[in-house]
Amino acid sequence: MITWKIETKQIDELIPYSKNPRNLSEVQRRHLSDSIDKFGFIDKPVVNSDGTIIGGHQRVEVLRAKGAQEIECWIPDRQLEEKEVEELNIRHNRNNGEWDFDLLANSFEVGDLLTWGFSEEDLGLGKAEKPKKEPKPQVSIEFTDRDTMMEYLPTLEKISSDSLAKMKVRG
Repeated sequence: MITWKIETKQIDELIPYSKNPRNLSEVQRRHLSDSIDKFGFIDKPVVNSDGTIIGGHQRVEVLRAKGAQEIECWIPDRQLEEKEVEELNIRHNRNNGEWDFDLLANSFEVGDLLTWGFSEEDLGLGKAEKPKKEPKPQVSIEFTDRDTMMEYLPTLEKISSDSLAKMKVRG
């Protein structure tokens, strides 16, 4: 089992992990920045003993943009191997659980949730989906001979041109 400790590191010494698959939109970055401003830096980044950031890239970048010089980080008691770094990076970013939207709807104000980082779309408040158009009916008529088809052709053309139905004429 790996043991972790908190160490203060110089931000300029931290190395972004080249395989980090996560990014933030500008809105998400602003919410992260607002959270740090209001509550401080409580969720420390995870950094390998060589200074490579495993988890917390966006938090480090927000602090760097705010002019921070140093940062507290979780550091392992040994250098993690590449496969361990890969796994921890993905697990750290992926294992976030699911929201209980009934609890959110009944226990929080919508305005607060929007201020705290949810979007209207996240909360199901976005524009209602347009109803899907019903497919137009298609009619297929088969004629046993050419003469019968020619007899009905003017009527079929009239119906088709009036856009009442789309018909396939096979003969």
